[in-house]
Amino acid sequence: MRIAIYLRLSRESDDSASLETQREAVRRWLVANGYNPADAVEYPDAGVSGVKPLEAREQMSALMAARPDLVIAWKLDRYARSVSEFLRLIAWGEHYGVKIATTDGTINTLTPTGRMVAVVLAALAEWERKMIKDRITEGHATRRQQGRWASGRAPRGYRIIRRDEAAYLEVDPEQASAIKEAVNTLVNGGTVAGTARIVGISEPQWRRLLKAPTLRGQRAHKGMLITAADEVTPVQFADPILSAAELRAVRDRMEALATGKARAPRRATPMCSDMAVCYRDCKLNGGTSDKGVPLYRCKAGHTTIYAETLDKRVENEFLTVFGGMREVLVHLEGGNDLSADMEEIQEQADRLAERMATAGALMLPTLERKAKELEDAYARLRAAHDPDTREVSVPTGRTMAQAWEAEDREGRARLLAQVNLRVILHPRDAEDRLSVEWGPRPEDSAQAELDAILRVETEEPRRTVAPLTSEQHEEIHRDLLDDIARQEEGL
Repeated sequence: MRIAIYLRLSRESDDSASLETQREAVRRWLVANGYNPADAVEYPDAGVSGVKPLEAREQMSALMAARPDLVIAWKLDRYARSVSEFLRLIAWGEHYGVKIATTDGTINTLTPTGRMVAVVLAALAEWERKMIKDRITEGHATRRQQGRWASGRAPRGYRIIRRDEAAYLEVDPEQASAIKEAVNTLVNGGTVAGTARIVGISEPQWRRLLKAPTLRGQRAHKGMLITAADEVTPVQFADPILSAAELRAVRDRMEALATGKARAPRRATPMCSDMAVCYRDCKLNGGTSDKGVPLYRCKAGHTTIYAETLDKRVENEFLTVFGGMREVLVHLEGGNDLSADMEEIQEQADRLAERMATAGALMLPTLERKAKELEDAYARLRAAHDPDTREVSVPTGRTMAQAWEAEDREGRARLLAQVNLRVILHPRDAEDRLSVEWGPRPEDSAQAELDAILRVETEEPRRTVAPLTSEQHEEIHRDLLDDIARQEEGL
């Protein structure tokens, strides 16, 4: 007789039903029933759920293709944990004349009574599995309502602690510090991919974390924010890592990156590209000559100039004009923008309004008290909301010349932008092809004044110096031309 031994294990850590335990039980059964265990062929499915279809299991599929005379397993649930799959196995055995049995004697398809018992036991096994699933689901829902951690690993930034014989979350200081650093970098000009490396997770994981309510100490389940029994108040699983304002700022930054509004400049962008135009007011972009020499090129094709020539002229004038001045960092201090916190209160109020619309007379007083609490909280936030800021200048202790030497190409470009550089490239036959100006253009003054009034926050500290007067600019320009003339006479 051709005998097949079927072994199955869902989890490798399940010692009570290990493959060796099943193997030994089957061998004892074979010896007790007059069979030689050496004649049997084993078909072990390790790490395979009993719910999985028969054909989807590698070893079960091979067993069915072999069509032995007898299939023996440890217990019924080794074959399947659903009635439909077990009935398919019974039908397959009847069709090909294969006997199916278990070592505990609960299954023996040789008789009608044995087949009936097998079907009943399979139904009970499926019912038990569904009951266990329902109990687990209800337990998770209860733990979520209580602010307890249900199962699995803690989300990034938190760790699991045991308290009152239950699992809870608390902030992991090391991970939270990395998240705050990454968020600060992202808001101040970084990218999602770059800051994901600071946190130590992949870019998709970082995006999901920033889009979820997790960093506010809250959680979502199936896309919905988990709320208390009143269906209004968010359940607080742990202390927040980010404030509402910080989370809104980082999401605004992500949206700007996604829509291209905050796309970083290309690495090949010349130092003065955003501050240089041709004599027809066309922007100068980067480019190269036929021999690969870097250029500033008018995007409309009016004129070009070697990048080294323009950059050197700008550097000389910058150091002459500003080199001896003290570098100053301008910080924005004060201000208390609570608009994001007020938005959270408004979201709770919206959920409360939906709840009150369907509430009965018994529940309505409780909801009205909750509405009063939200009104009071909103009033406190409104009273403390003061987004106005003030500028505070702090000397860095170095000169602008020292700052220029310390910065790379991008840093120097920021220095030039902060002193409002504007370069005009004239035609090739002009006596002086470059006009270098500092300070805002007259037509920009009104807009600059309006921007200063409306500006309430900045992404990073900025360096600043007082703009030159037109008389100072003309005097410096004459001195530079004299220096060039003397150098030519010397040559």
